[in-house]
Amino acid sequence: MPHKTALRLFRTMMALLMILITHPTMGYAQDQAAGSSSRVVNVELVFDSSGSMAAEVSPGVTRIDAAKSVLNDVVDAIPEQEGINVGFRVYGHKGSNQEADREESCKSTELVVPIEGTNKESLRAAIESYQPVGWTPLTLSLNEAGKDFQEPAENEVNAIVLVTDGLETCGGNACDAALALAEGKVNVTTYVVGFGLSQEEQSTLQCIADAGGGLNLNAANADELNDALFTVLEELQVVVVTGFLEIEEIGGLWPLATLDCKQGATDSNPDGELVSYSLKETNRIEVNVGTCELYWTNPSGTETRLTVHIQSGETTWVRGSILKFPQGAGEIYAVTDISGTVIWQDQFEHGDYVWVLPGIYRMELLERVGDPILISAEVQTLPGTVTEVEISTSGS
Repeated sequence: MPHKTALRLFRTMMALLMILITHPTMGYAQDQAAGSSSRVVNVELVFDSSGSMAAEVSPGVTRIDAAKSVLNDVVDAIPEQEGINVGFRVYGHKGSNQEADREESCKSTELVVPIEGTNKESLRAAIESYQPVGWTPLTLSLNEAGKDFQEPAENEVNAIVLVTDGLETCGGNACDAALALAEGKVNVTTYVVGFGLSQEEQSTLQCIADAGGGLNLNAANADELNDALFTVLEELQVVVVTGFLEIEEIGGLWPLATLDCKQGATDSNPDGELVSYSLKETNRIEVNVGTCELYWTNPSGTETRLTVHIQSGETTWVRGSILKFPQGAGEIYAVTDISGTVIWQDQFEHGDYVWVLPGIYRMELLERVGDPILISAEVQTLPGTVTEVEISTSGS
């Protein structure tokens, strides 16, 4: 074996890879949901339990199933904090939707969860037991709901969110009832969400919102019901419908990324509209709640992509690390991640480095120049750290 080849093999076999890792010093404090300790919001969700809620809102999904799913999302999003009180009332939950049981059903409305704090366990239990049964006593429900509130103090808000999949079927005038609540001592604002209603039916409900000082929103499916409820709760400052994405910045460096989010999905347009956000001048942005795709171009020209989930009022944090390369002498190296994506394919010059996701990376010589001492190596990077690779030989 030629002396030069033997020496190269010896150096490769004897190479000592030293990983110098600095200790992470970056901290993170989760954002809190919106709300002021001096402001009090009392909100009662008043939901339809009439027999028509058994109808399908989409193939294989009934209105009641959709409502339950959305209500659980609402409960998850509402913060358990002082100044936010949430109650739950149903109506039309007794008797049946048959004419013989109409009188009993039209007298049925019940406060299942009182407006005292945010009792998520009780709210979830009420949602679980929520079933489609009878008729639609809107006026009775509003009148009885008004009794669930106290006269508001300064900086205190009382509100009803009335969800119905039909018009009044038990007599009375729900518009007058909403006006009485708005002008009475309890000073309740009434919001209306029509679920699966025709345009004409939704227009009929407008007077309730007008008299009650709230919004009149229409929802044709589960996604729109979710949007409508969160619109109301955001207006009341009970929940926020945005969160934050932050890419970890180390020494002023982060990948110049793009975030693609699909928003406003409907049955007719299940993919929604694509909204793109740039993280080139900042590593932190506020975006709507949902599932998004984050991606950036690596020095090699390939793309790194990952799915991120934006949650209400919280920060989704993409951790990172810095990988610093050893001294080279003109050789071409490829650095690949564990999935095989090439992050770097170029020479190593002293001081070269790249921002990477925490993980395992393989450095491999592609093109020889002179007598390289590094043929290949695997390196693990840790979150919030700088990992520096140094190569030495037994003779150095």
